[in-house]
Amino acid sequence: MDDNCIFCKVVAGKAPAEKLGETDDLLIIPDISAQAPVHLLFVSKSHGEELATVDTAKLGRMITRLQQEIRDRGLTNSSYRIAINGAKATLVHNHLHIHLLGQVSPQRPM
Repeated sequence: MDDNCIFCKVVAGKAPAEKLGETDDLLIIPDISAQAPVHLLFVSKSHGEELATVDTAKLGRMITRLQQEIRDRGLTNSSYRIAINGAKATLVHNHLHIHLLGQVSPQRPM
């Protein structure tokens, strides 16, 4: 854990966040700076991981939960995008996380 990392603080329960889902190695939360009607973060519970080195089984579990959220929220292939941020992808967070950004289908609420 890194005491300066907001994701580490959220994972440890030291910073508030609405938990939408959780597994042993993953936390799903809404992005507080949402860029789309649906903007979720799939956050690794381990600090400093990146896509190039993360365990593929763990990445598979993250993607499986991502697929489940896409289905559960009624997002279609043309109404969402995914961005994966690794250890040093941004100046804000040194922590592996996946963004799901999407538009809601007219038939389904958010």
